[in-house]
Amino acid sequence: MTTATPANFKDAMSRFPSGVTIVSTTDRAGRHWGFTASSFSSLSMDPPLVLVCLANKAESYEAFMGADHFAINLLSNEQKDIAMHFARKNADKFSGNAFVYGEGNEPPHLPDSMAALICRAQEPHIAGDHTILIGEVQKVHIGSDDPLVYFNREFWQLTSEAVETA
Repeated sequence: MTTATPANFKDAMSRFPSGVTIVSTTDRAGRHWGFTASSFSSLSMDPPLVLVCLANKAESYEAFMGADHFAINLLSNEQKDIAMHFARKNADKFSGNAFVYGEGNEPPHLPDSMAALICRAQEPHIAGDHTILIGEVQKVHIGSDDPLVYFNREFWQLTSEAVETA
């Protein structure tokens, strides 16, 4: 074992496979914002809470800090291109993508995603160079595709082979 450095910590974390999400919101001026995230997790069943982490230097940071609601879109294995598109800076992220735009303060979501969660924003928590966004799940959309997975700095598809348990 060696002392943790930013480089070897990042290498170690890349060994943990995770799902890929697009997190989206609409600011008070009606502008849509979003980012790609793999740091996503359920937090509580009662009430239904999830969390996702946003870089403090992200272009969309201020929009999410002021958001009442946000959506978390769990991407399917067919959505690698949109994951890459939303990971870019200074891009028109919503143009040409099949988002459904909610009424009022409901954020845009992807109907073709594996699942989409519409969340009411809770108090954010700053932790290091990221902020933990917590959302209380208000609505759920469930799709039917297989998940897009990020592992070792690449996108992967899961196979349907189940592992037997004892």
